[in-house]
Amino acid sequence: MIISLGYVTVPAQHTEQVSQMLAGLAAQTRSEQGCLDYRVSHDLEVPGRFSLVETWATLADMQTHLALPHIGPAVEALMGLGGQELSVTAYEAGDAMPML
Repeated sequence: MIISLGYVTVPAQHTEQVSQMLAGLAAQTRSEQGCLDYRVSHDLEVPGRFSLVETWATLADMQTHLALPHIGPAVEALMGLGGQELSVTAYEAGDAMPML
């Protein structure tokens, strides 16, 4: 299983537009092969910052996602809206261990 954590910060005037864009991207991504979960949230401590948490069955599934034709333009759109600190880091995880 692959878990990735991502972040992007945008100027306050673009927060709503980016929120809608990321919500649409998340909904589309959740239907992709191997996507187990894809969540976007507003950071409560940093204005304009969004956090992304993705869970993929395999690294190949995530790499396929990143190579899809709409991903590059989505990144360009974020940067065009003043996106900063865009990062996505993937981690290989073992089996899930429910804790509660």
